[in-house]
Amino acid sequence: MNKRFATLSMAAVLWLTGCASNPWSDIPPQEADEWKGIGVAAQSANLFRQSGFTPTDIKPWAQSGIQSPDTIMSWHREGFTPQETAKWQAKGFTLPRAIELRKQGLTVQ
Repeated sequence: MNKRFATLSMAAVLWLTGCASNPWSDIPPQEADEWKGIGVAAQSANLFRQSGFTPTDIKPWAQSGIQSPDTIMSWHREGFTPQETAKWQAKGFTLPRAIELRKQGLTVQ
């Protein structure tokens, strides 16, 4: 009886540990599939969600080759679109420099 109880207890612990280690467990399955579909990892998806972003919001950024939550949120906060951000970054500009140049009426092509 003790061996059976120990086996069941161990199985329960392993099952609970396995469930807790799922990085997508805090995101509804359909939404998780949307994040995965645009190539966003679970940790990044959780950061985006905490900041009020949806997969629809992030999709254009991912399509522009920008995946970093910090990059997306900081450039977005300053009013840059994904396409603008990609162009500025492709030319080697940092966000502070892009802000400064944009204030002067300059853009990148």
